[in-house]
Amino acid sequence: MDADVAVIGLGTMGSMTIWQLASQGVSVLGFEQFGIGHDRSAYGGGSRRFRIASPFVEETPFIKASYSKFRELEQKTNQKLLSNSGSLDIGDMNSDRMKNVMYSIEKYNLAHEVLEGKQAMKSYPQHHLLQGEAMIKDEQGGILRPEQTVISAVNHAQSLGARIYSYTPVNELLADSQGVTIHAEEHTYRVGKVVITTGPWANKLVPSLNDVFSVYRLMMTWFMPEKPEEFAESKFPNFSRSSEGFHIQGTPAMDGRMVRVSDNSKKVEIKDADLFDKNVAVKDVLGVRESVKKLLPNLNPDPIRINPFMEGFTTDGLPIVGVPKVNRNIVLVCGFSGQGFSQSPAMGEIAKDLVINNKTHYEIDHLSPNRFGL
Repeated sequence: MDADVAVIGLGTMGSMTIWQLASQGVSVLGFEQFGIGHDRSAYGGGSRRFRIASPFVEETPFIKASYSKFRELEQKTNQKLLSNSGSLDIGDMNSDRMKNVMYSIEKYNLAHEVLEGKQAMKSYPQHHLLQGEAMIKDEQGGILRPEQTVISAVNHAQSLGARIYSYTPVNELLADSQGVTIHAEEHTYRVGKVVITTGPWANKLVPSLNDVFSVYRLMMTWFMPEKPEEFAESKFPNFSRSSEGFHIQGTPAMDGRMVRVSDNSKKVEIKDADLFDKNVAVKDVLGVRESVKKLLPNLNPDPIRINPFMEGFTTDGLPIVGVPKVNRNIVLVCGFSGQGFSQSPAMGEIAKDLVINNKTHYEIDHLSPNRFGL
């Protein structure tokens, strides 16, 4: 055996998994087909929203547990990865989405503030509220630095003894009852177990995912404010908003200038992740442009930067986390459908638990690959 376990894909989930395996003294190999912190997958763009009170209530406990893990990684690496500026959800309080946010808050006893009417407009005048809309502020929300987080976790894992193979694509896995053989470039490796965290490439290594897994483009766009100082993080927390058919989310001017506002309600399917075209047609930015014009009037509505990324989506919108029936030496952690980064440390802990103990204290039955017959 070359190692106890291999982690294939060292992005959002893989970086968290290899760090936590290495921290337990597990001998681990990490394979990444690109460089560490690359710009082709779902975590690029320089910022990610962090909020615990999720409208997807079932993911809230994973995000809540991830908060302390992000702080632990900061302490271990001496890096600042997560800010504490809060997070806003904006919309009609009678909508299902806002009701679900409040349900998450009440169920998990989360610190929050509800801002309505003049109070909301006074606190955050950058947003143009429509009739009946309000804001829910998650006090523990903030901004994550995704590339820095991934690199910090992988580097720390390496310092703990993990062997990292970047620019090393894995071409084939051959799993049996005793372990897994990995064919990567010109070399072959033998390990006891494999964790597959390859994001939009998951179905490349696990073709049985094809019927329940698709790859879509996520597009991020940045806008120039009239007064950049009004969109600094201290005045303009990250936000998610659904208003009259618009669904946008964004982060403040992290560089002191550009504000990120993204609209991924109209996804574009990518047939082959290896052939992803990063060019964006003009027509594909018109929707987010209209959203900005209507809802964030102090931003110039023409985007000044556009970056497309990819993500793996499942047919039911929930990730696939667990051990498939076909082989107990494989652990799948994939298909996060655009909702992964905030909960990634908890998912790394779950993967670590499944590798070491064949079980976890987290409730993950609803995420099992077995629900798809896998």
